[in-house]
Amino acid sequence: MSFKRQTASGRTLSLEQLEIWLDTLDPPVAGVSSIDGFLAALAAGPSIINPDIWLKSILREHVQSARSAPARRTILKRYNQICIELAECPEVYAPIYMRTEDGEVLLEDFANGFFTAMHLDMDAWKPFVSDREFGLPLAAILGQSTIIDGTSWIDQLQDPLANQALADTWRMIPQIISFIHDQCAFARTLTVH
Repeated sequence: MSFKRQTASGRTLSLEQLEIWLDTLDPPVAGVSSIDGFLAALAAGPSIINPDIWLKSILREHVQSARSAPARRTILKRYNQICIELAECPEVYAPIYMRTEDGEVLLEDFANGFFTAMHLDMDAWKPFVSDREFGLPLAAILGQSTIIDGTSWIDQLQDPLANQALADTWRMIPQIISFIHDQCAFARTLTVH
């Protein structure tokens, strides 16, 4: 039996290992689901943003530490995976969500990450957001975000039928992200930051 020696320069983490590593950081940073929403917005959105910029937005002051190298590689690997899946085989794209112990999907972290990434180049998003055909699917994601005032639209509605519809939004996210990716494809060829 032979073993390949894995050098520190090429090591990546599993998503579980990444979550554990992220939990050790002080000051804390976003978790895996939030990062996945962030990466989905980058991969599907209307502009290409330099990884040096968005990695700093995710990992903040931890971005340059030697300890963060495997985490950076893992995040870049997941970003590349999302890009490839959306471009070549969108039906296999599967977002990473937080779940309760009972299996309930929590979309808030994913939506917060998505919304945070949009702010890296909000000017590029504006024409799309104002388009009704694009804006409504996007609202299904952003309606789950708690970044603006701490409560999601779900909590603000206080309508059982509307709450149920929004609670099941997670099932539509792969198709919504694929739609956003397709709609923004031309814009991505025009903007690189």
